[in-house]
Amino acid sequence: MLLQTGTFESTLDDKGRVVIPAPLRERYNGELLIMQGKELCVWVMTPAGFEHFIETFEKESVENELSAKEIDAFEYQHISTKCSVDMDPKTGRIPIQAILRNYASLTKDCLVLSIKGRLEIWNAKEYKSFMEEVRQINKITHEKMHGKVNFFLEEKA
Repeated sequence: MLLQTGTFESTLDDKGRVVIPAPLRERYNGELLIMQGKELCVWVMTPAGFEHFIETFEKESVENELSAKEIDAFEYQHISTKCSVDMDPKTGRIPIQAILRNYASLTKDCLVLSIKGRLEIWNAKEYKSFMEEVRQINKITHEKMHGKVNFFLEEKA
């Protein structure tokens, strides 16, 4: 199955629940695992996705000779904040714990991103600031590749 990717507007309701957009619900339904993201967002994964995430980290932490301090930081940020939630099959909403809502500064206006086999839930204003930083980095990346790489399909007449 091809993963649906993209950025979708959503809302956080008064009970701390976020609506997962309809195009994403087929893949992200039933039990989901949520935790702090690397950036100021909430990550949402399927149990299989989380298992892969942990297995990959364990393997890569050995291969990259991560220090105990680096491993602890990873565990505190991602594993200790992980909790299991169930999506409401009728509304597509998932509850976000207060501690995770506070971490990501989630308010009524939020965004749900589908990227790299996970969902990210962002405060819309925080995401705009984050994307300004990303845009600057991406601009430099494009300039480095200028004239060397054509990302776009050129159709012949």
